Amino acid sequence: MICWLGGNGCASLPYRYGNSRWGDGAANAEVVYEYGKPQKTLDSIAWLTGIWSRILPLNSHVNNHNLTEETKEKLTAYLEENELTDVLIRVNQYDPKGEWRRLRENHHVAAGWRYSAGVISLIHYSVIPGRVFGGDQYNPFTNTLYLNSDVSAVVLHEAAYAKSIHAQWLPGSYAVVNGLPLMSLWRHTQGVNDILGYAQTNEDWTVERETYRVVYPQMGVHSMSLTGAFVPFWDGLLLSVGGAAAGHATGYVAVVQRTKERKLQQDSTDQSEKTAEASPDELVKRPRKKHTDPKLQVTDFQGEIQTEEDAAVERNELLE
Repeated sequence: MICWLGGNGCASLPYRYGNSRWGDGAANAEVVYEYGKPQKTLDSIAWLTGIWSRILPLNSHVNNHNLTEETKEKLTAYLEENELTDVLIRVNQYDPKGEWRRLRENHHVAAGWRYSAGVISLIHYSVIPGRVFGGDQYNPFTNTLYLNSDVSAVVLHEAAYAKSIHAQWLPGSYAVVNGLPLMSLWRHTQGVNDILGYAQTNEDWTVERETYRVVYPQMGVHSMSLTGAFVPFWDGLLLSVGGAAAGHATGYVAVVQRTKERKLQQDSTDQSEKTAEASPDELVKRPRKKHTDPKLQVTDFQGEIQTEEDAAVERNELLE
């Protein structure tokens, strides 16, 4: 059941774009990105710590502490279309001071939650920085998206959580509830559904395929990590591998199914276009009914007249 919750997703169609209750997303002109400065020793350590997170989803761009222009453009388009331009994007950056300032200034979340759960989240950010240990995460208490991967589906999956937070009347309470172990599976599943719906609506097969091949295994690992407090370390490690395998299997089946569906849709579209562009001479004509020539009926009027004259003569002879 946990594998199903963590690995199975269904596109949310028709797709509904964000309707932020915060207001700031519609006011900001553009999305702001901040980048961490290169540091050779720190970057080497970060690469080593991210090996395991790249092995399980079988993708070298996970936790590579980089963001290409292609991924950035897709993330920017998603944030703009969903009115989330107020979200700050930190790419491979460690800035505890700036995050504490954003925590104080984020008045969309109640102060009680900011200075309790929000403080805990920043302690975790400060002590176990993603700049070293990797990870992609949206922090609702500072309204910041931390990115260390260069996979479009992965970063959009976290951005989908920001979309969900912005749509809530009580974002602090919503964030705390969804931070609980079992409830976190629900918000991850919602994020997968949102990204699949967004990708299918925009006909972005790259993002959709990455969701199946990368995000699904990550969901499987996350679902198995919930057992970490109840099993020994090595057993938990094996469960993580099993969760990733379940995610890969589910994603493979989804890719095969969606590939067939896309091919059928493309064939149908091509056939419609060919029919619309075809000239009248190329269209199939309906068979016409063969009309037979009417038979000519010739009447011997002369013969009929002659017969009447003979009959009159005979009558006269009888009368006489």
